[in-house]
Amino acid sequence: MEKLHFEGNRFVDASGHQVLLHGLNVLNRLRPHLYPDLDKALPWFKASGFNLIRFGIFWDAAEPAPGKIDFTYLDEIKRLVCAAEAQDIYVILDMHQDLFVQRYGDGAPDWACLDEGAYHPDNCNLWYEAYLSSEAIINAADHFWANTPAEDGIGLLDHYAAMWKEIARVFDDCDNVIGLEPMNEPFMGSLARASFGAATMQMMAKIPTFDLTHPETIDPAAQAEFMDLVSTRFLDWDRTVLMDFYRRIRCAVREVTDKPIVTGGNIYCSTDIPTGLELLEDGLQIYAPHGYDSVVDSDRYDAYSKDNVARLYARKRVDADRLGLPTIVGEWGAFPSRDFTNDLIRFMNDILEKNLWGDAYCEYHAGMDQDANFTALRKAYPMEISGQLLSYHYDASASTLDLTYDAKPGESKVYLPFIPAASFSIEKLSDSSCLCLLPSAEGRVSITIR
Repeated sequence: MEKLHFEGNRFVDASGHQVLLHGLNVLNRLRPHLYPDLDKALPWFKASGFNLIRFGIFWDAAEPAPGKIDFTYLDEIKRLVCAAEAQDIYVILDMHQDLFVQRYGDGAPDWACLDEGAYHPDNCNLWYEAYLSSEAIINAADHFWANTPAEDGIGLLDHYAAMWKEIARVFDDCDNVIGLEPMNEPFMGSLARASFGAATMQMMAKIPTFDLTHPETIDPAAQAEFMDLVSTRFLDWDRTVLMDFYRRIRCAVREVTDKPIVTGGNIYCSTDIPTGLELLEDGLQIYAPHGYDSVVDSDRYDAYSKDNVARLYARKRVDADRLGLPTIVGEWGAFPSRDFTNDLIRFMNDILEKNLWGDAYCEYHAGMDQDANFTALRKAYPMEISGQLLSYHYDASASTLDLTYDAKPGESKVYLPFIPAASFSIEKLSDSSCLCLLPSAEGRVSITIR
């Protein structure tokens, strides 16, 4: 398949088509972090219109001992990346972590977990609890960002960059790998607790019932005020520590590849906190924000706030415009399978449409192809446009796609989760989905496909 490059904030293939990316996160947080069932799922991905996987890889699997890269692990991941390419699916390689180290969640190997034997609460598996209450995780993160030497005398950041160089070397010849994401949702360590502690005291003085350990009880206005209080320190951390980290990884991988660096922002930027991300020097960079309502990972989806989600993605748009980079919402959703799920997915689809952003829903799980509560993920959208996409909207209830673009000579390709009227040329993917091929045109094109 054709490699992608950038034209402004758009992804463009070698034939000059603007490419819109829509897909899923694929993650296996359990060691050894392999994906034995993915081969069988990939044809369903293609038939569902998913042309992107944000593919989770893990530090403890890639470098199980200091300086010892597990190329058998990387080769198996590469085999699956090549299998995705055979299904016309692009890939972001996401070095995933949750709770920073695999000892407490997933991420850094034990040898890189310099937690000083500190306290970690029992049954503390939710990120918004553990990141603030676990002395062990805080210590491990602080040592990582300080580049504290591991047992071999080499700094943790130095190990991490050297590992990424080897990963980049392995995947350099994979044309469908569009970006390297150095770390999922980086956590800043002790700075977070200090910042949240000060902001919590201010909020409790105003709202005595304010309880950060139960975010589902905090109304959107109070949540926004609280986040404003902590954002200043986090912005400074982004501009210094985090950007230095991204530059370190960029310098390491540039020795072997020109694949873009995917920058998503710190862990708390998955809320409505703005990011302090800046541009990397070579311009080979993708902006991949995350965005969740505060009820995520809880059992309080009855309190899900569309207003909160709309507001936080409006902030993401401000950051996207400031950076001027191609943008993919790297994580969103994390919905349970309930009767309201498709409604929430369609709400997010509207946000993605209005911003012309790519996306990767979080996350794929076995059986999703048979789950009627996730059918809204199979949406109609312009996959490849010969020209510049201006707007589109999919009305699922009417099975119609409205599309406007400034056309250049060449065929355009639209994914449809339905079979259109006979006047359209199609490439059938399944009994209920196809690629609709729009003929070459020039100038402004507005079309409705039914």
